[in-house]
This record gives sequence, structure tokens and C-alpha cells, in this order.
Amino acid sequence: MCYNGFRHASSRKSLPANGARSMFSSMHLLILVFCAVFIVAITVYAVKKRVPLRKMLSFMVGVTIFGELMKVFSRIIVQDGAALLSVEFLPLHLCSIQIFALWFLRFFNKSPQTEKTLLAFMYPTMLVGGAAALLIATVTPISLANPEIYEYFVYHASVVAFGLYIPLTKQVDFTWKRLGKTMAILAILFFFSIYFNAMFSQGIYRANFFYSSFPPLPGLPYLNFSFFGRTLSSEKLGWIWYLVKLVFLGFVVILSCYAPFLIKNARIKKASDIA
Repeated sequence: MCYNGFRHASSRKSLPANGARSMFSSMHLLILVFCAVFIVAITVYAVKKRVPLRKMLSFMVGVTIFGELMKVFSRIIVQDGAALLSVEFLPLHLCSIQIFALWFLRFFNKSPQTEKTLLAFMYPTMLVGGAAALLIATVTPISLANPEIYEYFVYHASVVAFGLYIPLTKQVDFTWKRLGKTMAILAILFFFSIYFNAMFSQGIYRANFFYSSFPPLPGLPYLNFSFFGRTLSSEKLGWIWYLVKLVFLGFVVILSCYAPFLIKNARIKKASDIA
């Protein structure tokens, strides 16, 4: 669910069958500890110092510049007189498309309503998407010698911090209407990811933006093509069932993020009606 610009979507057909086993290695756990400290430090500072949204957006823009420059110069392939960046690094995953939202809000947006709509969308998708990316960590190898490690974890940790910053500093009132808009935006992006995957799949390379082509890692207990542990009669049916599970998971996660605020609003409304 994240930063494909940092190769979050390991979209290669040759993904190792034991890819899921690299999760929570000693190095991965060590990096997660540093990420947790980084997230807490940024969030606490931003909340206590009441950092304005514009400054927080500037910080995030700086993070995206760092990541994109590091990605391009470390991963671009130069051969036969031409420099080309692999398709897998395109920013078309749920976390990586936040780059466009961040830049738009920081430099181009003039509408307060648009700002609120985007922030309401960014809160759950950045918070949960970034956290999932840190835990799943499809970037390989998980080694300090791999430059992708710095791109991947710094970006996603920053994404989680920004996702926390939005509600903790009360940038948005989370209402049922905004929940509906968030679901609609996510549904549209998810559907178009199928087209993006078709456009950018080449030869043995299979794009997997938004993970709408296949699971982020093999061997995951929930995100797979099986029907309650059973193999369906055709792979297409398995894929359709996988999409159903993926969409349902997204719905539950976003609703869970909104739920505390919706419940709080309902209680306030009930109290005001009684008064």
C-alpha cells in the first residue's frame, strides 16, 4: 500500500518465494525501532510546538526531494548511451502518490475546502499505509548497504508522522461526509491502478501499483488468492476474491481511523440536543 518510488511494490515476477520470511529480521526490527523514535520525535515536536500546516508541508516536501534524488541517482540504469529509471520506481502507489498531494497543498492549492478534503484522505491512508509499509518492508535486501533502505524507511516514517499530525493538531473535522469522500477517492485510485499496471507491465516485469495485480508478498495469511484456504477453480476467480478481501480490508481500516472522531461527534451532538 505504499511508496513505489522507493520500490515498495516489489512488482517483479521473480519475487522470491520466501520473501515474506525477510520480515522482522534482526536488521528490520532494529530499523523499526529507529523509525518509531523518529516518528514519535517528529509528532511530539509538531504537536507541542504547534507547527503550522504550511511548515509541516515544507518538511514533507523536503523529505520527498531527498527520497526522489536518492532514488534516481542510486537506481537509474545507464547503458547503450541512455539513462533509464525502472518502471517499478514510478510514484503510483498509495503512499507515493501522497507526493503529489503534498506538493499541491504546499505550492498550488488556494481552496480551503480542497485542503480539508485532501487532508481527510491523507490522514488514514498515510497513517495506516505508511505503518503497513514499514512492517511489510518489501524492499530487499534489508541491509544498511542498500541505499533503498534510507529512501524507503525515512519516507514512510515521515508519512506516518504526518498522518498522526493531521488529527492531533485538529487540521480537519472528520465527518461522515468526509469519510464518504475519502472512500470515493481511494476507490477511484484503486480502480485506475488496474490500468496503470497494464500500461507499465513489460515482458516478464509485472507492475503492481496499489497491489491490485497480486499480493505485496507471497505467503501472506489474508492477502492471497485462496478462498478460506481453498484454491478456487480458476486463477481469475482467485484474483477477484483477493480484490474483495483487499477492498474490504481498506474499508475496515479507514472506517476504524474515522470511528473515534465520528463517535465523538455523535456524542457531542447528542449532548447538545439534550441541552
